[in-house]
Amino acid sequence: MSPKPLVPFFALSAPALTAIAQTASPAVVEIKGSLNVINESSQASTATRTDQSLMDVAQSVQVIGPTLLEDLQVRSLDDALSLVSGIAQAPTRAGTQDAFVRRGFTGESAGSVLRDGVRSVQARNFSATTERVEVLKGPASTLYGIQEPGGVINVVSKAPLARARTDLQVDTEEAGGYGAQFDHTGPIGASGWSYRLIASTEDRDDWRNFGVTRRDLVAPSLAWRSGGTEFIVSYEHTDYDVPFDDGAIFGANGRPIDIPRERRLSEPFSHVEGKSDFVNTRLQHAINGQWTARVNYAFNQHRYSDWRVRANRYDEATGLLRRRVDGRQGVDDNSHYLVADLVGKFRTGAVGHEVLVGVDHERTLGRTMGELTRVTHDGFDTVNPVYGQIPVPTEIDDETRNARSLLATTSVFAQDSMALGERWIVAASVRFQRYRQEEGAGLEFVETQNISGSKVLPRLGALYKLDPRLSLYANYATSFVPNLASSPTQGAFDPTEGRSLELGSKFKVDERVSGTVALFDIEKKNIVVNLDDDTAQAIGKARSRGAELDLVGQVGDRFSVIGSYAYTATEVLEDASGLKGNQLPNAPRHAASVAAHYAPGWRTGGLSWHVNAAVRYAGEREGDSANSVTLPSYTVADLGLGTAFKWNGTSLKLDLLLRNAFDRAYYTSADGAMRVLVGTPRQLGVRLRSTF
Repeated sequence: MSPKPLVPFFALSAPALTAIAQTASPAVVEIKGSLNVINESSQASTATRTDQSLMDVAQSVQVIGPTLLEDLQVRSLDDALSLVSGIAQAPTRAGTQDAFVRRGFTGESAGSVLRDGVRSVQARNFSATTERVEVLKGPASTLYGIQEPGGVINVVSKAPLARARTDLQVDTEEAGGYGAQFDHTGPIGASGWSYRLIASTEDRDDWRNFGVTRRDLVAPSLAWRSGGTEFIVSYEHTDYDVPFDDGAIFGANGRPIDIPRERRLSEPFSHVEGKSDFVNTRLQHAINGQWTARVNYAFNQHRYSDWRVRANRYDEATGLLRRRVDGRQGVDDNSHYLVADLVGKFRTGAVGHEVLVGVDHERTLGRTMGELTRVTHDGFDTVNPVYGQIPVPTEIDDETRNARSLLATTSVFAQDSMALGERWIVAASVRFQRYRQEEGAGLEFVETQNISGSKVLPRLGALYKLDPRLSLYANYATSFVPNLASSPTQGAFDPTEGRSLELGSKFKVDERVSGTVALFDIEKKNIVVNLDDDTAQAIGKARSRGAELDLVGQVGDRFSVIGSYAYTATEVLEDASGLKGNQLPNAPRHAASVAAHYAPGWRTGGLSWHVNAAVRYAGEREGDSANSVTLPSYTVADLGLGTAFKWNGTSLKLDLLLRNAFDRAYYTSADGAMRVLVGTPRQLGVRLRSTF
């Protein structure tokens, strides 16, 4: 397939830019406030479900705000979270879903990615609607119920604004194809209502030898604000078609087999197509100066079908590969969520209270029409591949028909953050959660799981302010996740439970640099890991211990920077199948990143220039629970150059971004030696953006 030509941004060659420089208005650039990056990283509703300052929260919380997302040209949740310590990429179902390792533990299907505080069933959660990304480290089950102990990720959406604004963006990259975004918001007269409409489309050729990603999104929203009352309703619809990419194969020597990294080992028909919907309604009313009532109802749904060709067995002597064909048909995952709570701020004597009490109910239902019958095909030549020799599968395995999984929970929760004088803050929270879990499948439906139970989930934290810019904290928290089956015929496992201890410090330097240092110890039992045959097994108990550093700041008026480092040591503590002593998969012991944006004030006529760079490092990590394959460490750098100007009175920004600037071969995650995700090679991208 010949790549699509680049959208003709490259027509803005040196002579063209010179002409623009000569004619553009000299008053061209809005210099952002020097404290934007600091201010955007100091508040996060995820931490306490209130507006409490993060300097007062006894837990590590990181925020990637809109300034950093724009300046660093973040295009995916993977990009955003590469800036946060303790987060690594997990197997992403062949590059089609968000999946992350948090403080050593993986939980891609456990709802640990939230959309506006609501558990998401979407495949991808970062889009043109994203305002910022918040990461709460450690267990969050007292606030959000079913969660992994490593932390929770909250993707916060853009809301309607009371002032008119329009953003337009188009981009392209070296592999071919394009992306475009439209974002328009404003008031509806003087009624108190405002609106926002966001739309985006992308049609991108993959950098590998075949495959095209197509995704279309439309997201309208309305808001009404009057006095102490705010009502927001939003809707987002996405259609997509994405190729499966199981990546590379690692041989017996522990290295990738000797073929070009661009070469796919699947077939052109190996892809997933689907659509998703997300409806969110939020009502907030200030009852008086102390109490605020809130109600939130959300519905999200993800429907898809896929056809997958994956490596099954490799003969190193001949270079021939056995491949397996399978897939899922008619998958429909949906979730209803309702929460009502009260937030109060008051004093009892010398003690200041910030109280949260509430109740929530969630019902998540997954249905699958069936799984395609698994068929293996021998003789694929990895050196001289010939595609199109195997048929597209159509037959469904009767045992997997009508698969159904239901998880329903109802909870009450309470939290009190108590200010004891000017220096001490003690926070205590608890959740009582009841749950019901049902699963089954088959042409003649057979129920494989029907359990119910309840759980009390406490959290306790304390923070001591040495001065307004430096604090020490400690917390203890618990987590709980019912284990859904990985195969409709297998049934579920006992629920996963976790507990975490964390010690840390938060600091600010001259109100321009802020940071968090954290030490943690997490234990998790009843861990379930996926096997190559798409079944799973429980591995008993595991532990993760480590240290993290996160920094963000504005050094001078024109230079912003964000950096992180994580040391994570994982170990399987108990296991009956021989995994005791192993490391947990895809969790690097050492990882670091630094990214910076610099607007030095250089001008060429009416052009004002800026540069940005990002470097990320991940150490060696195991590629499966058996520790049979080790992924090598890597260091990857991205370099960017851009200019801002006005053209006929319109403000424009033109940015170039060279991803993987030194063209390093690297591997981001693995699900065994047959499925090793390959990092993107050097790619030049161009983005043109206008705001008016």
